[in-house]
Amino acid sequence: MTADVLVTALDAVSDAVLVCDRQGAVLLANRPARELFGTGVPGSRAEVLRHPLGVAAREHQLPSGAVVVISRTRAPLALAERERQAIEQALNESSWQLALAARRLGISRTTLWRRLKQYGLNRPGPMAARV
Repeated sequence: MTADVLVTALDAVSDAVLVCDRQGAVLLANRPARELFGTGVPGSRAEVLRHPLGVAAREHQLPSGAVVVISRTRAPLALAERERQAIEQALNESSWQLALAARRLGISRTTLWRRLKQYGLNRPGPMAARV
């Protein structure tokens, strides 16, 4: 596997991943890690683990002896937040046709109306008054 393929694969991961050599020097930081640490990506494994963003990091020993330090870039979404996002997606995909969105979500229109009120979701644009 070439370095370019590895970088591309790691950039697709949503967690911040830093690959270190056996001595602890950071060899590679994926896109989420670069965004997380900004321009000041730590130069060593020890610096990563001491950094406030690296406190919750998990380490994995690889067969080659290198260490990958993984740090969550985002907290897992709460169930309510995932539900709100699913409702928004269904509404946008159905052009805010509530009956169609409710069918796609597998809920009744009444439940969808309640969720719209609960999450404060309103139809975007000039048609907002009709929701």
